[in-house]
Amino acid sequence: VLPKTRDMNRQTRQQLRVIAHYSDDSTRDVTRLSSFEANDTELCESTTKGLVSIFDRPGDAVVMVRFQGHVDVFRAAVPLGLAVNNLPPAKNFIDNLVFAKLKQLGVPPSAVCDDATFVRRAFVDITGRLPTAQQARAFAEDKDPAKREKLVDFLLDSPGYGDYFGNKWTMLLRNRRLQDVAVSFRFHDFVTRSMQQNVPYDQFARSVLAASGDVEDNPAASWYTQVDTSTAQLEDTAQMFLGLRIQCARCHHHPFERWSQNDYYGFEAFFSRVGLRNNRRNLQRGEVFHQNGLATARNPRTQEDLRPTGLGGEPLDIPPYEDPRHALVDWMAAPDNPFFAKALVNRYWKHFFGRGIVDPEDDMRITNPPSNPELLDALAQNFIDSKFDLKHLVRTICTSKVYQLSSEPNEHNAGDKQNFSRFYPRRMNAEPLYDAINQVAGTTVNFANMPQGTRAVELPDSGFNDYFLLVFGKPQAESACECERSSEANLAQSLHLLNSTDIQSKLASSGGLCQQLGDDQEASPEEKITTMYYAALARVPNEKELEFVLDYIESKDNKRHAYEDLMWALFNTKEFLFVR
Repeated sequence: VLPKTRDMNRQTRQQLRVIAHYSDDSTRDVTRLSSFEANDTELCESTTKGLVSIFDRPGDAVVMVRFQGHVDVFRAAVPLGLAVNNLPPAKNFIDNLVFAKLKQLGVPPSAVCDDATFVRRAFVDITGRLPTAQQARAFAEDKDPAKREKLVDFLLDSPGYGDYFGNKWTMLLRNRRLQDVAVSFRFHDFVTRSMQQNVPYDQFARSVLAASGDVEDNPAASWYTQVDTSTAQLEDTAQMFLGLRIQCARCHHHPFERWSQNDYYGFEAFFSRVGLRNNRRNLQRGEVFHQNGLATARNPRTQEDLRPTGLGGEPLDIPPYEDPRHALVDWMAAPDNPFFAKALVNRYWKHFFGRGIVDPEDDMRITNPPSNPELLDALAQNFIDSKFDLKHLVRTICTSKVYQLSSEPNEHNAGDKQNFSRFYPRRMNAEPLYDAINQVAGTTVNFANMPQGTRAVELPDSGFNDYFLLVFGKPQAESACECERSSEANLAQSLHLLNSTDIQSKLASSGGLCQQLGDDQEASPEEKITTMYYAALARVPNEKELEFVLDYIESKDNKRHAYEDLMWALFNTKEFLFVR
């Protein structure tokens, strides 16, 4: 595709030319025979003949071009063109690379957020829970200039980190409740402990992908009871650990990528010798084992038997007595693997920023290039250099100034959706949101077969049919795609927060925060209101809010009901519902 890249002003156009190179060294202009598709229709569009029109929004405009199973892209850098000065001091390489991109585009970033915003953001993103009122107040009053870095370390060492990221990975690894509830509980415990103990990511991947034995003795093997065919195993592995959606290549050449059917079935061969049988308790598919034999997979179109082959790699000669899954993980965890580390750091970037450097985060293909390639490469290399240390990655991201930018746009970056010139607000996931409501209200939920006080982020599998979690988008662990988790707003969510008996019962709970504030005869109304604001929003009310709420509280004879009204109002604010 010509040109391959170029800098373009807003509201300009560029005609593309597409050249096909044939095996006899001839070339042909195939522009009129090619198809053109803009990756982001808010940045640009293309006609069927390859005339690209750039819109008024700055950023990286990408047009995907296809011809007879081959793909390429055209990229245009569209600057806003302003001088970018007064940047916050860089904390690490993330800041250097993001700010360099913003300078190139001429997009000034937002200012660094205040302490109240940061403490709430960090607690929710790292542990899936709100800071308590006492924690929020202590952080606001702390004068230590390194308190944000210390907070990140504190959160990474807390049990909440393992619970929250254990919840994330058990959903991705399809931990559903099948025939034996103990199996899913053990698997969840294995994943949560792996996160909390900071097991290196390559070892964690190996423990799952190369697992063998009885699921009661080796809970990691439970993944194979959920994903029990070689087709599902290869597709989930590619999407979850490599960030590649190769399902299309099962029947034909991938329309948006270079992967062929040979690539697909060569990758499937790694799982061709996985055996499943009943375990000693006669649990169906309760034991995973390696079946001796030559690992191959047949391409149904060509009838060719293909040896195990890493995507883009060379076929491997694996003896019949060796488990090919270990060779797969060896290939994945090699320092020069182009997918493994990048897929993980991109997935975690999406977790903390609401958008991946490649987005969607598990669709990393040549026709969906990263918005900041240098940043993705640097994060992946840093992750490899740290020996796949997940806590190190989280610490690097959360201590960067980019993560600490305000979500409030300035007059120039409101339209930026891909270059991280500000923090992109997003609604809390279902489990942290439910836990937040219960924490603020001072209530608990009784989940079936779980101890009293169990939080939603601690639930081991998808077998808990709680209406709140369902309506707010908790995934059912039916796929390896994070897209299964819904963050979209809908009317049912609004109605549930506004007038459901579930929420009303929490507000009026005996011994809850509202009763405590209503019965407290020593604290002043200002102190009580401030306590509730700290509990819900991690900040003090501003003067206008305090004046309005004071007037309302004083106008009510029943103070407990008045505080219930205040909590109900806070629960329905975007500031409470969103990470911002």
